[in-house]
Amino acid sequence: MFYNGNEWVEYPLVSADDEGFVSGYSVYEVIRTYYGIPYRLRSHYDRLKKSANFMGFDVPSLEKIKLVLEQAEKIHNYNEYRFKIFVTPFTSNYDTFYCFVEELEEDIDIIEEGVVVNIARERKPHFSIIPYYVKTPLNNSVKYIHKKYDYYYESIILNEFGYVAECTFSNIFYVSSGVLITPHLSTGILAGITRHSVLELARELSMEIEEKPNVEVWELLSADEIFLSHTSRGIVPVRRIFPHFTFTVPGVVTEALIANWKDFITKTLDEFE
Repeated sequence: MFYNGNEWVEYPLVSADDEGFVSGYSVYEVIRTYYGIPYRLRSHYDRLKKSANFMGFDVPSLEKIKLVLEQAEKIHNYNEYRFKIFVTPFTSNYDTFYCFVEELEEDIDIIEEGVVVNIARERKPHFSIIPYYVKTPLNNSVKYIHKKYDYYYESIILNEFGYVAECTFSNIFYVSSGVLITPHLSTGILAGITRHSVLELARELSMEIEEKPNVEVWELLSADEIFLSHTSRGIVPVRRIFPHFTFTVPGVVTEALIANWKDFITKTLDEFE
């Protein structure tokens, strides 16, 4: 972990004055590498900065974050990395941040076999006090939901009107009659960076796409195929929504996206460093 602005330690001592850890008053981003290069680092940084602006504090420069990530890759010898960056008012005052580093290992099984998800009983408020574009632990009812249903890979969350929104750490896509559909941002979801990449790739492949404002549960359950998108794993096919709704894994559209994913990533790595 990068700690205190200038040192790497395994077990840091966190200041009791740091509101980020005492009360959750912080913002964060999760970034992964492809071929050792942080993917869409600038997009993640822009979102981190936007989150911090809402919360009322600053973030270190992009150059400083790049420097720390480069240090991490020299210290560790991983094929791929996952970084979790936290900025708090305490670290902001010292123009620094916390960076947790871990090895990211590819899991072929979840791509080939798909995952099982459930629909959470809890609802997500459509209009939250803290907007959903702000990545902060203060919006962490989703963490509670994820822990509550942790025997599933993910939990689908409906908004307060009963429409499909997103999952606890993923965006959701489904295919119906050949059309790739995902809930619209107006549903009250995080504008996932991987979600955006999936939509870009789908357009390159001339797929028919719809960002739909009000996705009914029955539309999801009767879909031809479903997949999730998130930073760490990219595209993750869903084989079953608990208890009895099963789907082709991977479906035709999902398979086409997965087959072209690495080429798309490679092509856009330099563009979004």
